[in-house]
Amino acid sequence: MNRFDFIKQIFLSGAAALVAKHAVAGAQERRKEIYLNSLYIAGFQYYNGPELEKLLKENDKLTLQRQAENPHDYFAVEIFYKSQKLGYLPRTDNKIIARMMDQGERLKAKIGSIAPDAHPFSGVKVKVYLEKG
Repeated sequence: MNRFDFIKQIFLSGAAALVAKHAVAGAQERRKEIYLNSLYIAGFQYYNGPELEKLLKENDKLTLQRQAENPHDYFAVEIFYKSQKLGYLPRTDNKIIARMMDQGERLKAKIGSIAPDAHPFSGVKVKVYLEKG
């Protein structure tokens, strides 16, 4: 791990702890969504993404599923639209989210934006939220 990745992990770990602390301190009876990150879908062009892109709309609900047995990335998190796999959270930004999922945190995702004319690597952006309450 290089210095930049180490500092990034420390910052993101502290941010996640701060978000969790803030959520507990201001907890209300209703469910609360705490925005964590906005990411492009990795591998979108290799799964069902291109076929489903016409059906996707902003704010559509997505499902995140942890895939710790992935041989290429221990922190892999799959993204599904209904039961169709769209791809993964990018490897460069999935560690904190994967660890939160491993600790039993309820995370949810939805479509943030869609750019049909963009390169497949940056066509669909996903927003990830921590659900509290």
